[in-house]
Amino acid sequence: MKITVGHGASVFSVEACFSLPSGVLVLFGSSGAGKTVTLRAIAGLLRPRGAVHLRGELVYDGQRGVDVPAHARRIGYVPQDQALFPHLDVLGNVVFGLPRSERKDPGPATLALLDELGLGALRGARVDALSGGERQRVALARALAAEPRLLLLDEPLSALDRPARLELGRTLRQVLARRELSAVLVTHDAEEAAAFGDVFVRFERGKPAREMPREVVLGEKGPCPHCGKP
Repeated sequence: MKITVGHGASVFSVEACFSLPSGVLVLFGSSGAGKTVTLRAIAGLLRPRGAVHLRGELVYDGQRGVDVPAHARRIGYVPQDQALFPHLDVLGNVVFGLPRSERKDPGPATLALLDELGLGALRGARVDALSGGERQRVALARALAAEPRLLLLDEPLSALDRPARLELGRTLRQVLARRELSAVLVTHDAEEAAAFGDVFVRFERGKPAREMPREVVLGEKGPCPHCGKP
C-alpha cells in the first residue's frame, strides 16, 4: 500500500510501502493527526490531494483522473460510530450491503459468520437493545459479510470497557486469520496498537507518518492488555 493524502486545510503525507498478506496494520498516534482522514481516503470516502495504491492497483490519483468508486474497491469499513440502522434487527443490519436476493435469503456463509462472532442467538434482536460490544460485533459482521479484500477499522475498541475490548480484540484476530484477510486499524492507544498490530505506522501532527518496528511501539505502551505484563 502506498498513500499520499492531503485534505482540507491540513496536509498529511503518508508514504508506507509494506507487504501484509494477512494481519493488522495499525495507524496510531494522537487525535487530529490524520489517521481517520487516511482511512477514509483508502475507502474512497473522500478525494485527497495525492494518490492511493492498494495491492499494486492505483485506485485514486486526482492528477491522472483515476478514481475507483468506493463500492468497487471491495473494502469493508467500520466507522467509529458503527452506523447501524436502529429500525433493523441484527441480521437486517449485517445483510444490508449484500445483493437484494441475499438480503431476503441469507446464505450459510452469512449465518456462519454470525455464529463466529457470537451473534447467532441475537440475529432477531434490535440493535438498540444490545451491549456496546455486541453492537460493535454487528458492525464488524456487516463489513465482513460482503467478503472484502481489505478491512478498515476506525477505533473499533475505544468505546468498550477493558474486558469487552480484550474479548473483541481476540475475536477480531481470529476472524482475520481464518480468512487470511488484511486489516487497517486506527487507534490513539499505543498499548492497543502493540497488542493487536503486525505492522505499525505512527502519526504525529505536523510530521510525516512513519512506519515503526514493534519494539519501539512496545516501548511506548503500558502493560500488555492480554497478560498484564510490561
